[in-house]
Amino acid sequence: MINLCGYDPDLRQNPAKILIVDDSKLTREMLRAVMLKFGYKVVTAQHGRAAIEALTAAPDIDLIILDLVMPVMNGFEFLQWRAERPEVNLIPVIVSSSLDDFDAITIALSMNSYDYFTKPLTERDMEVTLPLKITNAVATRRLMLQTRRQNELLNYELEMAARYQQFLLPRDVNIQGVKVAYQFEPCSGVGGDYFDFFELSRDEVGMVVADVSGHGVASAMTATIIKALIPRYLEIYKAPSAALLALNDDLLKLTPDDVFVTAFAGVYRPASRQLIWSTAGHPSPILARKDRPASLLGEESPILGFFASNDATMKLCDQLIDILPGDRLVLYTDGLIEAKNQADVMFGVNRLTHLVGSGGGVATEALKDMICQELFRFVGGPINDDVAIIVLDF
Repeated sequence: MINLCGYDPDLRQNPAKILIVDDSKLTREMLRAVMLKFGYKVVTAQHGRAAIEALTAAPDIDLIILDLVMPVMNGFEFLQWRAERPEVNLIPVIVSSSLDDFDAITIALSMNSYDYFTKPLTERDMEVTLPLKITNAVATRRLMLQTRRQNELLNYELEMAARYQQFLLPRDVNIQGVKVAYQFEPCSGVGGDYFDFFELSRDEVGMVVADVSGHGVASAMTATIIKALIPRYLEIYKAPSAALLALNDDLLKLTPDDVFVTAFAGVYRPASRQLIWSTAGHPSPILARKDRPASLLGEESPILGFFASNDATMKLCDQLIDILPGDRLVLYTDGLIEAKNQADVMFGVNRLTHLVGSGGGVATEALKDMICQELFRFVGGPINDDVAIIVLDF
């Protein structure tokens, strides 16, 4: 037996199944003998209609060898039928025609045929050229199926990660005297944005919004680290800036060098209506107060996961504000204000501030929806970063 160069040894364990479609019984048997010689399984059909029946009976076909000139249904009609069926269209086709009919072969190749050969076949064609074409086609098919299975597995894992990430987000937020509305829009199914509200004591509620660089599974894993650590640090230190610096130390130890985080952390005391808060590289909260324009509260600050906490650049400050009845606080991640439209213009913090200010008479949930709707209208297509929006009405 000829030792075919490039022959895939896996085919010996799992031989490919080839469908030979030709109206000539002699050609079918000749090709069948060649295929069996190299260990392939063979199914035959005398025209395109019979090939369709064969594919229905044996959907695990790896390759189709197709004559172009046949009765009942010719090769071109079969290729047209195949083009309208995605699963069949993924099976490679090697077409055959007479030596002087290259126009027909050109048309067949334009109809998504993988390769061709001309008849009559020489002895070398039978022993080397055709088997090599078949090997390459089958290997391509196997690689495609393997890639598809890997993609399906990856998509499943991403779906499971996205479902798991939903458990990171708050449920049924209940803060005394506060109405809360929020929305999270991951750009890839799994995102790195995280926010939460949690009871620190009977008189204190912790809140955090964080944005991990990048998006996807790695970012979501970093968000789980934040969820595990930041409530404990806020409970211990009470001061949000100290909690963020403690988180910074852990991020430097637990995450890769190219991962960084921006964050807002706050402690709200309902009894005294006081909010103490700090940011680390995070967009400023927006405060809307009755009879006053909506305004930004924060200043620039360093990000987490980049510098050591004892570095001179890592200066985080706590701010305290007295919350008045009717105050509205909007927290968000930079995916909102940095979203771009088709003209490459960013949504921008000024646009967001104006929306918050103009929504003074709008209910909490309605304002959140209004911001989301304006964002999608502005972008006019997919959003390229995770977006988190939180509206708190006091």
